[in-house]
Amino acid sequence: MAKREERRLTGNVFQIGRGAQCQIHLPDTRVALVHARLVLGEHGSVIEADRHRIVYNDREVSGAELRVGDHIEIGPYVLSVETAPPGVALAIAVRVSKRVSTSGTRALYRALLRGPRLSKRRLSYLVFFGVLVLCLAAPIADRLAGDGSTLTRALALGAMQAWNPGPLSRAHAVFGRDCQSCHVRPFVAVAAEDCLGCHRSIRAHGPKEAFRAVSFAAGADLTCMQCHHEHQGGVMASRSPQICAQCHGGARPVAAGAQPIKATDFASDHPGFRLALVDPARPGALRRVAQRDASGAPPQEQSNLKFNHTLHLDPRGVRGPREARTALNCASCHEPGEGGSRMRPVSMERHCARCHSLQFEPGSAARQVPHGSLEQVRTMLREFYARSVLADAPAAQNARGVERVRPGAVVSPEERREAARLADEKASRALRELLETRKVCSTCHYVGRTARGDWQIAPVAISASWMPGASFDHARHATEPCITCHEVRSSRRAEDIAMPDIARCRDCHGGAAATPPKVASDCASCHRFHGGSSAWRELAHAPE
Repeated sequence: MAKREERRLTGNVFQIGRGAQCQIHLPDTRVALVHARLVLGEHGSVIEADRHRIVYNDREVSGAELRVGDHIEIGPYVLSVETAPPGVALAIAVRVSKRVSTSGTRALYRALLRGPRLSKRRLSYLVFFGVLVLCLAAPIADRLAGDGSTLTRALALGAMQAWNPGPLSRAHAVFGRDCQSCHVRPFVAVAAEDCLGCHRSIRAHGPKEAFRAVSFAAGADLTCMQCHHEHQGGVMASRSPQICAQCHGGARPVAAGAQPIKATDFASDHPGFRLALVDPARPGALRRVAQRDASGAPPQEQSNLKFNHTLHLDPRGVRGPREARTALNCASCHEPGEGGSRMRPVSMERHCARCHSLQFEPGSAARQVPHGSLEQVRTMLREFYARSVLADAPAAQNARGVERVRPGAVVSPEERREAARLADEKASRALRELLETRKVCSTCHYVGRTARGDWQIAPVAISASWMPGASFDHARHATEPCITCHEVRSSRRAEDIAMPDIARCRDCHGGAAATPPKVASDCASCHRFHGGSSAWRELAHAPE
């Protein structure tokens, strides 16, 4: 006769499963830790479980209301609902199903519950030294072995990946498995010197002398790792404005001798633009000026040029050398540079020569003086007229009013000196006509004379970029007409600076968290920490 044991439980909710926390404990590996639960309520008892976990009256269910005579199958066990004695809400009998063989299961269960032959202390030692070999000795095996074998190094590099906290950035993915490329010293964090081993040509954030007395982030050194975080995939440089605001928050000077200016967000905390203009008084130096002075007047660029935008943008066109009118627009002279970020410099040969001729001799329409220094022009004129006098030049290129030596005649020294004198006289007259009488050169340049009476042309001082420290891409703004930002239709002087102010840029660009229709613009949208590859920083920080 089978032995029967009774046990009374108190409560309203009872867990059924293999786990030790279950009130109805079913010790079999085919039973989940928490397989089901019984809920006793005022209106009856309910069994609940995940789908397909229990069989209720020969049907797979996820829950059912229990009545006397019901039976529930859970793994190898059968739970039968019996008539409850007085004072008991529910009576359940638990037995092993005869349809399920449990001999092999019980043997496996006993094997799983059998304790290990090793003590806990010995087992912990074994795990500790195993982890030590796998995660420490194996990764540094190539260093310990010196010039080890290729197999040893390959195994060490493979084990080294156990220390890898995450994927490398796209820029460093090419040597992703060679940790020694950056981690030069074992167990020492990567230093800025290690980065400069490959990035030797990287530019500093500014003059190093200016940062010697200023610490970064309230005491820490200015290092590569402040902004570049590796093993996070994607791009190393963080675009968070908070990093820039640590120095540019306005509370402390950003460099020695510089006044703190608050610049934390383009939409709200950003100073007005400053322009970098070439200083004619100091060649090779830039002067930084605000777009508006104290009176609100815009600055002037002393480029020593004469130019009238209104005349060149006349809808009727510009009169050319042959009296034909040509309609010009901004793209006629301003060509995007490589990549579309900057504009190529305007040159006489590519742009101005289509309308402005440097012809000096009516009898030789094809010959023009070079667009260069006065010495080059004077030398070219002397050579041209000397060849005309001595009959070295073809007859079609002969200068008018110049008596040529008969071809084949022997020129005496006196005749050669006279030819040189006539050539110099003719060259001086042509040069005076170019500079003064016909005003060919003075159309665009300021022409004067030195104290000795020699001709001189004011040196051109054009700024290659009014905002060289900003990263601006003209190609991305190609959907807008040029005059949207550069209003020059009413400009009649070359001194006018047609650079949009910060208010104009804010019409389309918001801050780091801008909402449509404005474009979100953080610090990195317009500024490069390392300043790019241009040499403007050396010019901008020249001594005043």
